[in-house]
Amino acid sequence: MGRVIGDNIVLREFRSEDLSAMRAWVTDGEVTRYLSGTFIKPQPWEQTEEFLSNILRGDAGGVNLVISEKQTLKYLGQCNLLMIDNQARKAELAIVLQREHHGKGYGREAIRLLLDFGFNQLNLNRVFLRAFADNQHAIRAYEACGFVHEGRLRQEGFLDGKYRDMLVMSVLRDEFNASK
Repeated sequence: MGRVIGDNIVLREFRSEDLSAMRAWVTDGEVTRYLSGTFIKPQPWEQTEEFLSNILRGDAGGVNLVISEKQTLKYLGQCNLLMIDNQARKAELAIVLQREHHGKGYGREAIRLLLDFGFNQLNLNRVFLRAFADNQHAIRAYEACGFVHEGRLRQEGFLDGKYRDMLVMSVLRDEFNASK
């Protein structure tokens, strides 16, 4: 797969030298706060290394891309299309950025580039995600990229010692293409 080039970022392939940059966010509790249970504890170096090795070997499944600076291709974060179902033509979106790159518009640009790739290259019809209902920063970003609320999974997640609701959001190919 080639690179996906945006105005300010490039979605590119992973490289072995991305490991140190990945470690910057997997050990940052503020960044991992709303991510899956894999990140409840600081992730050991070996676990991050194995994750990256799986991607580099092509064993990770899905589409896994680095969000990088356009000029230097420096790692800023990563985005993924997971659980791709070619029959139903759907996938789940995941994204994370290093904390120092929050609030700069990189996440929204990465989501839009990844959606364009998913809909127009992979021929997906639906991309969905789940987000903690109190993660308003992320929810606003997803809404700005065309995601709509589909439902609420009551007490689906566990965070800070209590159960929390998660929202299911999605965007359809026709909706995304009409908004471009």
